[in-house]
Amino acid sequence: MTTRCGYRAYGMSIASEFKIPGAVPSRQALCDAEITISAGSAAIDATEFTNGPYSRSGSSLLFDAAGVARYLARSPNQLVIERYPGADPVRVCELISATALPMLMWMRGGIVLHAAGVVLPHTQSAIAIAGPSGIGKSTIANRLLQQGARIVGDDTLWLTLVDGEPIVRGIAGSLHVADRGDGARLEFEIPQHSRVDAARLAGIFILRPSSKMEPAEPARLRAASAVEAFLQNRHRPKIPAILGRNAELFSQSILHCRALPIYELPVTSGDIARSLQYITALAADKIGVS
Repeated sequence: MTTRCGYRAYGMSIASEFKIPGAVPSRQALCDAEITISAGSAAIDATEFTNGPYSRSGSSLLFDAAGVARYLARSPNQLVIERYPGADPVRVCELISATALPMLMWMRGGIVLHAAGVVLPHTQSAIAIAGPSGIGKSTIANRLLQQGARIVGDDTLWLTLVDGEPIVRGIAGSLHVADRGDGARLEFEIPQHSRVDAARLAGIFILRPSSKMEPAEPARLRAASAVEAFLQNRHRPKIPAILGRNAELFSQSILHCRALPIYELPVTSGDIARSLQYITALAADKIGVS
């Protein structure tokens, strides 16, 4: 008999036959699961749309990771995984957190950001730290954690509106930080008292690479520039496209960018300390995180 385990991720209770890296273990989730993940056939009916590794048939969405597994979202509540013969089981599980679960969140509505979420010490609201892979989002989140911050999520944040308030949720059980100097990402478990299931979002910092010749001062983005940068930091943007949600997302993005302060922060390679200093100061002085 296959063993099911309970987890919390994105504010959801999940019963899964697979390990979910970074998700928070929860026995209670087995009793009131909102999402189930199981092994089985990931066959899909004749596809209506295909976009890269994603295919849609009716309300079902398939993510085909060649040589690893096929991940079929039969609905926003049910994920079926069919592993390819000889595939690394660790990689199969990694892609649940990296792509398959965010795919379910896209299906549920809202926006999935490619960002880390942090609640700074002595505050209740979160900031999102967005930017391309490898720029230092998780490393900055880890440094803030060491200073007493709490973690909402590492690589992805699910942004929704609850009673008109922007709320973010993520996978809060661990951080993956490239701190060894060889490009490898080390996984750090987040202590229970440093995890946050959900928090109001107070602002977004978008990191971008810069040269040493360029001034590294942060800039507040407004109007079209803010919306463009916001949309560029969607996680797996092919998913909302194949779901036919792009027009809706544009309208949502405009609303979020009007309400949320968004800063662009040029980052010189390796200069995490400067980025950390700016984020902390701006969050306190300009965003008014509380």
